[in-house]
Amino acid sequence: MIATLTGTVEDLRPTDVVINVNGVGYQCAIPLSTYEALRDAPSALLYVHTLHREDQFRLFGFFTRRERELFAILLNVAGIGPALALSIISSIDGEALVAAVRDGEPAMLTSVPGVGKAKAEKLIFELRRKLARLESFSREPARTPTVSADALDALVSLGIDSSAAAKLVEGIVREKPDISLEDVIKSALRKPPA
Repeated sequence: MIATLTGTVEDLRPTDVVINVNGVGYQCAIPLSTYEALRDAPSALLYVHTLHREDQFRLFGFFTRRERELFAILLNVAGIGPALALSIISSIDGEALVAAVRDGEPAMLTSVPGVGKAKAEKLIFELRRKLARLESFSREPARTPTVSADALDALVSLGIDSSAAAKLVEGIVREKPDISLEDVIKSALRKPPA
Protein backbone atom coordinates (compact mmCIF):
# COMPACT_ATOMS: atom_id res chain seq x y z
CA MET A 1 0.00 0.00 0.00
CA ILE A 2 1.27 3.47 -0.86
CA ALA A 3 1.03 5.84 2.15
CA THR A 4 2.96 8.92 0.95
CA LEU A 5 4.54 10.20 -2.24
CA THR A 6 7.34 12.76 -2.40
CA GLY A 7 8.47 14.09 -5.75
CA THR A 8 8.12 16.77 -8.38
CA VAL A 9 4.73 18.01 -9.52
CA GLU A 10 4.65 16.93 -13.15
CA ASP A 11 1.03 17.73 -14.05
CA LEU A 12 -1.57 19.47 -11.91
CA ARG A 13 -5.30 19.87 -12.49
CA PRO A 14 -8.12 20.75 -10.07
CA THR A 15 -9.11 17.08 -9.84
CA ASP A 16 -5.79 15.23 -10.09
CA VAL A 17 -2.01 15.51 -9.95
CA VAL A 18 0.88 13.50 -11.35
CA ILE A 19 3.82 13.27 -8.92
CA ASN A 20 7.12 12.13 -10.45
CA VAL A 21 9.03 10.00 -7.94
CA ASN A 22 12.44 9.01 -9.32
CA GLY A 23 11.17 8.81 -12.89
CA VAL A 24 7.82 7.13 -12.16
CA GLY A 25 4.68 9.26 -12.46
CA TYR A 26 1.94 8.51 -9.93
CA GLN A 27 -1.49 9.93 -10.74
CA CYS A 28 -3.60 10.81 -7.70
CA ALA A 29 -7.14 12.14 -7.53
CA ILE A 30 -7.13 15.19 -5.22
CA PRO A 31 -9.58 17.58 -3.54
CA LEU A 32 -9.58 21.30 -4.40
CA SER A 33 -7.76 22.18 -1.16
CA THR A 34 -4.79 20.07 -2.24
CA TYR A 35 -4.88 21.63 -5.71
CA GLU A 36 -4.72 25.10 -4.13
CA ALA A 37 -1.78 24.07 -1.91
CA LEU A 38 0.17 22.64 -4.86
CA ARG A 39 -0.50 25.36 -7.46
CA ASP A 40 2.91 27.02 -7.25
CA ALA A 41 4.88 24.11 -5.77
CA PRO A 42 7.57 22.45 -7.91
CA SER A 43 7.60 19.45 -5.55
CA ALA A 44 5.25 17.94 -3.02
CA LEU A 45 4.70 15.47 -0.24
CA LEU A 46 1.25 13.91 -0.53
CA TYR A 47 -0.49 11.70 1.99
CA VAL A 48 -2.01 8.90 -0.08
CA HIS A 49 -5.06 6.69 0.33
CA THR A 50 -4.71 3.58 -1.83
CA LEU A 51 -7.98 2.10 -3.04
CA HIS A 52 -7.55 -1.43 -4.35
CA ARG A 53 -10.58 -3.31 -5.51
CA GLU A 54 -11.07 -6.26 -7.80
CA ASP A 55 -11.55 -4.05 -10.86
CA GLN A 56 -9.49 -0.97 -10.00
CA PHE A 57 -6.38 0.42 -8.32
CA ARG A 58 -6.58 4.14 -7.56
CA LEU A 59 -4.54 6.63 -5.58
CA PHE A 60 -6.05 9.61 -3.77
CA GLY A 61 -3.62 12.33 -2.65
CA PHE A 62 -4.01 14.88 0.12
CA PHE A 63 -1.85 17.78 1.25
CA THR A 64 -2.58 17.05 4.93
CA ARG A 65 -2.84 13.85 6.90
CA ARG A 66 -6.11 15.21 8.36
CA GLU A 67 -7.76 15.29 4.92
CA ARG A 68 -6.62 11.74 4.19
CA GLU A 69 -8.10 10.51 7.47
CA LEU A 70 -11.35 12.39 6.82
CA PHE A 71 -11.51 10.75 3.38
CA ALA A 72 -11.10 7.30 4.98
CA ILE A 73 -13.89 8.04 7.47
CA LEU A 74 -16.21 9.20 4.70
CA LEU A 75 -15.50 6.07 2.63
CA ASN A 76 -16.73 3.92 5.51
CA VAL A 77 -20.16 5.57 5.42
CA ALA A 78 -22.89 3.77 3.48
CA GLY A 79 -23.71 5.74 0.34
CA ILE A 80 -20.38 7.57 0.07
CA GLY A 81 -17.96 6.49 -2.63
CA PRO A 82 -14.57 8.01 -3.49
CA ALA A 83 -15.98 10.68 -5.84
CA LEU A 84 -18.51 11.92 -3.30
CA ALA A 85 -15.95 11.82 -0.47
CA LEU A 86 -13.57 14.01 -2.53
CA SER A 87 -16.46 16.33 -3.39
CA ILE A 88 -17.36 16.72 0.30
CA ILE A 89 -13.74 17.46 1.28
CA SER A 90 -13.49 19.95 -1.61
CA SER A 91 -16.73 21.72 -0.65
CA ILE A 92 -16.76 21.68 3.16
CA ASP A 93 -14.06 22.42 5.72
CA GLY A 94 -13.57 19.62 8.27
CA GLU A 95 -14.69 21.78 11.20
CA ALA A 96 -17.83 22.90 9.35
CA LEU A 97 -18.64 19.26 8.55
CA VAL A 98 -18.28 18.29 12.22
CA ALA A 99 -20.54 21.20 13.24
CA ALA A 100 -23.18 20.19 10.67
CA VAL A 101 -23.14 16.58 11.88
CA ARG A 102 -23.19 17.56 15.57
CA ASP A 103 -26.05 20.04 15.08
CA GLY A 104 -27.96 17.78 12.67
CA GLU A 105 -28.01 20.45 9.92
CA PRO A 106 -28.13 18.85 6.46
CA ALA A 107 -28.14 22.26 4.72
CA MET A 108 -24.31 22.35 4.77
CA LEU A 109 -24.14 19.02 2.91
CA THR A 110 -26.67 20.10 0.28
CA SER A 111 -24.05 22.57 -0.96
CA VAL A 112 -22.04 19.55 -2.18
CA PRO A 113 -22.76 18.77 -5.84
CA GLY A 114 -24.94 15.66 -6.14
CA VAL A 115 -26.25 15.76 -2.56
CA GLY A 116 -29.94 16.56 -2.14
CA LYS A 117 -31.83 17.06 1.11
CA ALA A 118 -32.77 13.38 1.58
CA LYS A 119 -29.20 12.18 0.96
CA ALA A 120 -27.80 14.92 3.23
CA GLU A 121 -30.08 13.80 6.08
CA LYS A 122 -29.01 10.17 5.59
CA LEU A 123 -25.33 11.18 5.57
CA ILE A 124 -25.77 13.23 8.76
CA PHE A 125 -27.38 10.19 10.41
CA GLU A 126 -24.54 7.89 9.30
CA LEU A 127 -21.77 10.35 10.18
CA ARG A 128 -23.19 10.97 13.66
CA ARG A 129 -21.98 7.51 14.68
CA LYS A 130 -18.46 8.53 13.64
CA LEU A 131 -18.59 11.95 15.29
CA ALA A 132 -15.84 11.28 17.85
CA ARG A 133 -13.38 10.33 15.09
CA LEU A 134 -14.48 13.28 12.94
CA GLU A 135 -13.94 15.71 15.81
CA SER A 136 -10.43 14.45 16.51
CA PHE A 137 -9.39 15.04 12.89
CA SER A 138 -11.04 18.43 12.57
CA ARG A 139 -8.87 19.81 15.38
CA GLU A 140 -5.54 18.69 13.91
CA PRO A 141 -3.60 21.69 12.59
CA ALA A 142 -2.94 21.84 8.85
CA ARG A 143 0.62 21.25 7.68
CA THR A 144 2.18 24.45 6.45
CA PRO A 145 4.93 24.13 3.88
CA THR A 146 8.25 25.91 4.40
CA VAL A 147 10.78 27.02 1.84
CA SER A 148 13.46 24.77 3.40
CA ALA A 149 11.27 21.65 3.45
CA ASP A 150 10.01 22.20 -0.10
CA ALA A 151 13.53 22.87 -1.39
CA LEU A 152 14.81 19.73 0.32
CA ASP A 153 12.00 17.65 -1.23
CA ALA A 154 12.78 19.09 -4.67
CA LEU A 155 16.52 18.44 -4.42
CA VAL A 156 16.06 14.87 -3.21
CA SER A 157 13.63 14.21 -6.05
CA LEU A 158 16.31 15.49 -8.45
CA GLY A 159 18.70 12.80 -7.19
CA ILE A 160 20.78 14.67 -4.59
CA ASP A 161 21.56 12.72 -1.42
CA SER A 162 19.18 13.83 1.36
CA SER A 163 21.92 14.65 3.92
CA ALA A 164 23.92 16.63 1.34
CA ALA A 165 20.76 18.44 0.21
CA ALA A 166 19.87 19.28 3.82
CA LYS A 167 23.33 20.83 4.41
CA LEU A 168 23.08 22.84 1.19
CA VAL A 169 19.60 24.15 1.96
CA GLU A 170 20.46 24.95 5.58
CA GLY A 171 23.52 26.97 4.53
CA ILE A 172 21.66 28.89 1.80
CA VAL A 173 18.67 29.75 4.02
CA ARG A 174 21.00 30.80 6.88
CA GLU A 175 22.77 33.28 4.55
CA LYS A 176 19.51 34.65 3.08
CA PRO A 177 16.48 34.00 5.37
CA ASP A 178 14.00 35.68 2.98
CA ILE A 179 15.11 33.73 -0.11
CA SER A 180 12.45 32.28 -2.42
CA LEU A 181 12.00 28.56 -3.00
CA GLU A 182 13.12 28.87 -6.62
CA ASP A 183 16.32 30.73 -5.64
CA VAL A 184 17.16 28.14 -2.95
CA ILE A 185 16.90 25.34 -5.51
CA LYS A 186 18.95 27.25 -8.12
CA SER A 187 21.66 28.11 -5.58
CA ALA A 188 21.83 24.53 -4.32
CA LEU A 189 22.16 23.16 -7.86
CA ARG A 190 25.06 25.55 -8.54
CA LYS A 191 27.00 24.47 -5.42
CA PRO A 192 28.80 21.14 -5.40
CA PRO A 193 27.63 18.90 -2.55
CA ALA A 194 30.05 18.73 0.40
